[in-house]
Amino acid sequence: MRKGAFRATVSSTAIRLLLQQHVEMGIFPFPPNFPSLSIFKHHHITTSACTKKPSLPQKNCGFVSNTSNDISIDDALTSFYRMVRMNPRPSVVEFGKFLGSIAKKKQYSSVVSLCNQMDLFGVTHNVYSLNILINCLCRLNRVDFAVSVLAKIFKLGIQPDAITFNTLINGLCNEGKIKEAVGLFNELVRRGHEPNVISYNTVINGLCKNGNTNMAVHVLKKMEQNGCKPDVVTYSIIIDSLCKDRLVNEALELLSKMVDRDIPPDVVTYSSILHGFCNLGQLNEATRLFKEMVGRDVMPNTVTFTILVDGLCKEGMVSEARCVFETMTEKGAEPDVYTYTALMDGYCLQNQMDEARKVLDIMVGKGCAPDVHSYSVLINGYCKRRRLDEAKRLLFEMSEKELTPNTVTYSTVMQGLCQVGRPQEALNLFKEMCSSSLLPDLMTYSILLDGCCKHGDLDEALQLLKEMQERKIKPNIVIYNILIQGMFIAGKLEVAKELFSKLSTDGIQPTVRTYNVMIGGLLKEGLSDEAYKLFRKMEDNGFLPDSCSYNVIIQGFLKNQDSSTAVQLIDEMVGKRFSADSSTFQMLLDLESYDDAICRFMRGCSQHRKMK
Repeated sequence: MRKGAFRATVSSTAIRLLLQQHVEMGIFPFPPNFPSLSIFKHHHITTSACTKKPSLPQKNCGFVSNTSNDISIDDALTSFYRMVRMNPRPSVVEFGKFLGSIAKKKQYSSVVSLCNQMDLFGVTHNVYSLNILINCLCRLNRVDFAVSVLAKIFKLGIQPDAITFNTLINGLCNEGKIKEAVGLFNELVRRGHEPNVISYNTVINGLCKNGNTNMAVHVLKKMEQNGCKPDVVTYSIIIDSLCKDRLVNEALELLSKMVDRDIPPDVVTYSSILHGFCNLGQLNEATRLFKEMVGRDVMPNTVTFTILVDGLCKEGMVSEARCVFETMTEKGAEPDVYTYTALMDGYCLQNQMDEARKVLDIMVGKGCAPDVHSYSVLINGYCKRRRLDEAKRLLFEMSEKELTPNTVTYSTVMQGLCQVGRPQEALNLFKEMCSSSLLPDLMTYSILLDGCCKHGDLDEALQLLKEMQERKIKPNIVIYNILIQGMFIAGKLEVAKELFSKLSTDGIQPTVRTYNVMIGGLLKEGLSDEAYKLFRKMEDNGFLPDSCSYNVIIQGFLKNQDSSTAVQLIDEMVGKRFSADSSTFQMLLDLESYDDAICRFMRGCSQHRKMK
């Protein structure tokens, strides 16, 4: 394909006039419908044109402050002033090196301030110094100002290079402005710059990050057609994105193509596909690929091993994961906090809590510090096994190691305490969490409300609800379901009804679970007719009863000694291919000996089975 394949769809004269206007204004924003690459002809940039030159935020006598600087802005300025007072003054190259040294220390705001001072002292810029400025602005997430620097480059008559465009394209991509990035790429081509592999990789990476893998593959094809050879990074970016989209077979095809084109895949390429297979639960394919990787003399690193350990653990193959874990050091890869945590999680999933704890101890013994997630995994395992005292001890151990548990960690322990009938301890833990300046979320409140309601502590539940409202946390349908069920448990029928009717006024959509709770509660109160009407109204309102709905209402009618209605509902349930759960079946067996309707029903079921 000819070199101009990526040309914009509007005339070059129009673009030149547009650029001239921006140069005169001292800015370079993207106007509406800024031309994009021809392969993106259905996408248009919608950023509106600025009407005045943007100004940088100023502080400390006009200098942008940066509290994270290792060297203060005063120190940098002292060195700068020394340079500008020298006679003869150092060349622009020396000033560029000076700016570069500060930028390498990640003192991006200081670079911006010093560039402003260069202008004030009449120190000329070159493309190198302005590229540094553009990079620093992009690092500060101010790509809008960085784009304005491009206009300054044009105004000064300096020729931008590939680094200028690549840095800006990368900055735009990092801020999710992919259409603008593509438009700038097009401008790079229009001005006669041959996009290099970095330019293409930047655009491809931006597309993949924004979930547009198909377009990234298209750019790869155009890249090859335009005579720019992709490298291992190009392929690895797209392969990783395909795997994240669960398109592992397509990723394998691309892997095969890159091998055919004499571009050897590296450990990153293989690790991405390995991760894709593990996410799909295809451990046999993952193992095969791992062996292929080693066979090609691509040595797995810690990330690769961790992916495999995690994948095996999630499929319940903890013994195999342990073998992989133990061979890591032999292959020159040391386990890190993620590897240890993955193995711990595997043991927790298999309820082997003592083994999981041993892994934590080994981890500490090897000098690898556990993080909050490591402890959270172990705490969750203990809670699921109802070993709450050990879970609480781990919370205390975290504070000893100056690790602050997060909201999820606290919520996990609260849920475990509520499940074993210790809601007061959960509430105490809640207060401890809040005193640590951690904000509870909807999940935290739902756990505590459920615990309080199920154990009859309605006053505490209502207090929690009040706290939620004070914190501007709007209750969702899960919270309402818990409260409605709690009111039925406490025998507060009218309050439960009021909460149910309040849903529509609060703009909250009920769920099948909401109807099941209401039907079960009404039947518990002996209101069979009202429950039956709600059951029928449920379907009219667009909520199809599920297996749980039928079992709830059947059990309610059986308890209320209305066996004939229960049998009719059982026939209806079976016709919809739902089945009775163990509780319903046991009730039928218990009633068979003295209830005629149930006896006939059970006899009919027995004869039907014999006929089959």
